[in-house]
Amino acid sequence: MRVGALFGVVLCAAFPVWAAEGWELVRIGQGGAATAVAVHPTDAARIFAVVGGALHESADGGRVWRERFRLPLHTTATALAVGIGNPAPLLLATDRGIYGSWDGGAHWSCRLRPVHGTCVRFHSSQPRTVLLATRDGLFMSRDAGRRWDSLILPPDARDITSLALSPEDPQRVWLTTAHGIFSGRLTDGRWERKLAALPEESAEAPPELPQETSEAPEAGPLTLHALAFDPAQPSTIYVSTSRGLRVSADAGASWRHVSNQGLASRALSRLLVHRNSPLSVYAGTDRGVARYAPDQQRWTVMAQGLAVSRVNDLAVSGERLWAATNEGIYRFELAPDAFEESEPPSARELLGNFVHEPTIGQVRDAAIRYAEVHPNKIASWRRQARLRAVMPKFDISSGPNLTDYRHWDSGTNPDSLLKGERDVDWGTSVTWELGDLIWSADQTSIDVRSKLMVELRDEIVDQITRTYFERRRLQLLLMTDPPTDQQALIDKELRLQELTALIDGLTGGYFSSQLTHHKEGTWNQRAAR
Repeated sequence: MRVGALFGVVLCAAFPVWAAEGWELVRIGQGGAATAVAVHPTDAARIFAVVGGALHESADGGRVWRERFRLPLHTTATALAVGIGNPAPLLLATDRGIYGSWDGGAHWSCRLRPVHGTCVRFHSSQPRTVLLATRDGLFMSRDAGRRWDSLILPPDARDITSLALSPEDPQRVWLTTAHGIFSGRLTDGRWERKLAALPEESAEAPPELPQETSEAPEAGPLTLHALAFDPAQPSTIYVSTSRGLRVSADAGASWRHVSNQGLASRALSRLLVHRNSPLSVYAGTDRGVARYAPDQQRWTVMAQGLAVSRVNDLAVSGERLWAATNEGIYRFELAPDAFEESEPPSARELLGNFVHEPTIGQVRDAAIRYAEVHPNKIASWRRQARLRAVMPKFDISSGPNLTDYRHWDSGTNPDSLLKGERDVDWGTSVTWELGDLIWSADQTSIDVRSKLMVELRDEIVDQITRTYFERRRLQLLLMTDPPTDQQALIDKELRLQELTALIDGLTGGYFSSQLTHHKEGTWNQRAAR
């Protein structure tokens, strides 16, 4: 039901029509096909969905929705991206350009008309950098989507279906195109094809080009749709295709076919890798959502409560999976699989619960930036000290002329002259201390400050490292062996919050701002069931 049509805002409550176990259909606005869904990167309760040709936002996990933007007629949304900021920038890729809002959805404008966008991604480490994949090539924006520049690509890499950023190297971009998978760095623009899409290209490819191995070779062209990384093992890459799922365990050097057993449809579109201990790969198909468990090497069709429908997009927020389908938006409560008592989780599986948190390297760099003790600061001081010799010193002086007075005639008698005031002399001088190009007295002061800065930096690094890993050990303890005594459990939870606050104090709040919604004690909760 529309409320407040004069203001262009639609408010509605999301009433699930299916049972609590399985998928729940979320009613948004007037309903209709859903083409895109996304979650705020730092606030899992904020969900964005394109339903019935309009973008809607929920700030409470999907209970109440508000319309933010209605697309023009005959325009279809293809991808949605939400950036970091207050307000968060919103970018909506369509088949007729990309629309953006930088004031929380109050105002929108169309940029880069009329390209057919297929995927849009904010850079993981540069919040204002955005990458846009289109049918005509790859575009990049460095101002959160206001202005775009076209990137140079190989001719076969222009019809792009999706893109992904490498977790190990944020400057490396992976593209799935009509002709294969391409990988390249944004800094140097060099691209390499990692997998050929068409069988005839694979047969004629040189030996160094990675080949696809399959348990049962299939005829016909191989169409690539989406690509995703294992967050805990970035060298493991999954790609959804028209023939099922492919996986590479060596960063694209070789690929193998994943068994299609259990799949209702082999044509996979959207792809989402979620490490909920253990790892799960969710794939959208034209018959619903399927889940692949790499540790069991089998597929499970997630059909309960979900109408047989084409899945256009997938997203995850905390413990909820969201699917944009032709019938609307569905959500699914994710529950981690229970381990057998004889098979406790491995260290890798336990540590996989924390992939959503910043690494020690990222936290250490944030602490160094916040304390302003980066080594580049000393190098900048030394450079400025040398450049000081090039800058001249200006001196301006003035004073009375001691030899002459200014006189003037006071009347008709030429002997009657009055003495006036002295003239004022002005002077300027310019000097250079060229010796400072070789050695400056400031260098001694810089050396002293450098020594103090190194000591301070070492102290900060030592403190942040010890606090970070003490917090991680406490997290693992609460997951694997929580205290049975209530007071002891409260003390450890408070200590965990204290360590988090200490890290925040050393990083200027960076640590908490990077944490996403995640339940602690996941493995312990599984084992208890």
